[in-house]
Amino acid sequence: MRKVFRIFTTIYFIIIAAIYLVFYGGFVLLWGKLLKIFKGEEASKKYVLNEVRKFGVRAFSWLFSKVHVEGEENIPNETFMVVANHQSLMDIPLILAYVTRGGFIAKKELEKVPGVAWFIKYMGGVFIDRENPRQIAGEIKKVLKNLRNGVNYIVFPEGTRTEDGSVLEFKKGSIALAMKTKVKILPVAIWGTMYLVPKRSLLFDPGEVYLKILPPVDPTKFDNEKELIEYVRSKIVEAVEELRTKDKKHKG
Repeated sequence: MRKVFRIFTTIYFIIIAAIYLVFYGGFVLLWGKLLKIFKGEEASKKYVLNEVRKFGVRAFSWLFSKVHVEGEENIPNETFMVVANHQSLMDIPLILAYVTRGGFIAKKELEKVPGVAWFIKYMGGVFIDRENPRQIAGEIKKVLKNLRNGVNYIVFPEGTRTEDGSVLEFKKGSIALAMKTKVKILPVAIWGTMYLVPKRSLLFDPGEVYLKILPPVDPTKFDNEKELIEYVRSKIVEAVEELRTKDKKHKG
C-alpha cells in the first residue's frame, strides 16, 4: 500500500509541478512584465519573487510533506550568500520558500528546461559549462557584479547530493565569492529531503523536512578561504546532526 501511495505521489507531483512551472510560470513572468510597465520595477519584482516563494511552499504540500523551520530571525536585511548542505533536488524549493529568492549557479543543461530556466535567469542565476573554463569565468563575473548590486545567491559547496545525509567536504573556491565581495554568508542546515527524493530511486517518499538557518558569518573576519570554509562547514555539520535527532521516522 505504501508503494502505491508513493507511485501516486510521484506522478501527481511531476504533473502538477510541470504545469505550474511552464504554464502558470509563464503567466507570472508575463504579468510581471506588465506590472513593470504600468507600476514600476519594484512592484514587478515583488510580485514575481512572492510567486516563487509560494511555489517553494506548495512544492512540499504537493509531496504531502511537512517542513519544520528554525532560525528565521537570522536572515539578514542586507545582501548575503546562502551556503547549505545538499541532500536532494528539493533543497532548492526549500530555500526559495523559507530563506530567500536568490540566484543559483546552475549546470548548463538546465538552460534548456522550460520554466526552471526562466526563473533561474530572472533571479540572477547563471548557467555554466563545466568543460569550458572561459565560459565559467565570464559567468562568475556576472555573479560578482550581481552580488555587489544586492542580489542574494544560493550555493551548495559540496558540489553534489549526499546519499546518507552526512555533510561532504566543501569544494575549494566554493565560497570564494563571499570573500571577494565581502557579503555575509548565511549557513543553512537541511535534513530529510534525501528521503523525499531518494538519489537512486524513481519514486518520491513523503515525510518531514527540517531546516535550520544559522547566524550569518562575516567573511572579513577570516584570514583566508580555507579557514572560512572549515568554520562554516563545522557549523552546518553541527546543525545537521541536531536536526537528525528530531527526525523520529528515520531515527537510528
